[in-house]
Amino acid sequence: MTATETAAAIASGAITATEAVEASLARIDELDGELNAVCVRLDDQARAAAATADQRQQAGEPLGPLHGVPMTIKEGIDVAGTPSTWGFEDRANHSADADATVVARLKDAGAICIGKTNVPVALADWQSNNPVYGRTRNPWDPERTPGGSSGGSAVSLAAGYASVEVGSDIGGSLRDPAHFCGVTAHKPTYGIIPLTGHALDTNLRPIDLSVVGPMARSASDLPLLFDTMAGPDGSDATGMRLDLPPPRRGSLFGLRIAVVTEESVCAVSPEVQATITAAAAVAEAQGAHVDTVALPVDTAYSHDVYIRLLRSAIPAGFSPDEAAKVRAQALREATSPNTTTWRTKVNLASTMPHSEWMAADLERSDLRRSWAQFFESYDIVLCPAAPTPAWPHDDADRFDRTIDIGDSRTIGYYEQLFWAGISTLVYLPSTVIAGAPSETGLPIGVQLIGPHLGDRTTMQAAIALETAMSDTGAGGFRAPRP
Repeated sequence: MTATETAAAIASGAITATEAVEASLARIDELDGELNAVCVRLDDQARAAAATADQRQQAGEPLGPLHGVPMTIKEGIDVAGTPSTWGFEDRANHSADADATVVARLKDAGAICIGKTNVPVALADWQSNNPVYGRTRNPWDPERTPGGSSGGSAVSLAAGYASVEVGSDIGGSLRDPAHFCGVTAHKPTYGIIPLTGHALDTNLRPIDLSVVGPMARSASDLPLLFDTMAGPDGSDATGMRLDLPPPRRGSLFGLRIAVVTEESVCAVSPEVQATITAAAAVAEAQGAHVDTVALPVDTAYSHDVYIRLLRSAIPAGFSPDEAAKVRAQALREATSPNTTTWRTKVNLASTMPHSEWMAADLERSDLRRSWAQFFESYDIVLCPAAPTPAWPHDDADRFDRTIDIGDSRTIGYYEQLFWAGISTLVYLPSTVIAGAPSETGLPIGVQLIGPHLGDRTTMQAAIALETAMSDTGAGGFRAPRP
């Protein structure tokens, strides 16, 4: 069931909040020994919250739109009284003092938190494996990754533990797990959903590129979850409000879709390309205007700017002396006759002077203008979320990993950042839904990118496309089978 279906069933009296929570906990008991998605269980608290929810309903009190709906929360997002370790062993005893803003808002809407879900160390991998909680496995094939860093979140939804999840994204951490596990996620326009309660410390400061956003089994849940989570908090809430434009189209009919199936910056497997092409055909059959186009920017240049700003946004943890040594070594490597490695690129970006960051930020401004002009002619970009379906677990050094994309081709592990970065760099919203699966039955996601502050456009298009694909058998959520 979707979150809205579950809420409706509880509100109508067809089931109780207690029954919904007990069903979720039983499902975790049944499956999570193998999948290891829920790393912090909140059984007692969830049962107590469900009993209170049922008492309130019996007393005729007003019900929130998510009354009684079970949810899990990504481990790196604070839930009062629970760990937020981010996978670091030295934070194993850390306990959050308060709920993150988004968690508090979902609870206020009636959702019941039944547990927290697993992540990679530092939320910095497309696998969800760490020394505190161990490895999370994909419900479609336990030998494969569920993605990261919101990997446990996607498994919780796909395996039927919870109907609502909250993840975060700076390098595809919402969208890649949704793609790998066959669920849906929305990466919002930067800055419109508060990050409060999603940090390694209590210093409330914006982190460039980073967002939190909703995840669900169906795109039909995303607008409700988004509206519950979005809007300023803290001191901003005293004088600011969020008032987004409506969807550009209420259906696929007349929607102007630009289709991109591959880019030289990051090659894509044939089966992923086929899924995007199939999704475009479904949209066109519903009356959308579909064009296969090139992206409106120099993609290699855009990706380079993204990598520089991404790595400078993620704290490297270097002391000043260490940073100086790392930068000196990276500069020597960058000027050598050999090809610059990803490790060199990352180290240069992580230690760049502020003047270089300002230059990169100005380059981003130019790219944002190019995208704004592009979205005068198109409403949506339809493209891959990642280059391949889920791959086998890989414990090699991340800089040494490669990904098989078929036809005897491989790409470097970090190259896949491209499909997340094209929207993240320029603060654009994007939504991922489940498209046609691979030949072996693994999920493949379809990414819809929209204009700045066009969150309602991407979510509405995702709902319409998901519905049309489900009706034709070309996509939509499927439950994993043993």
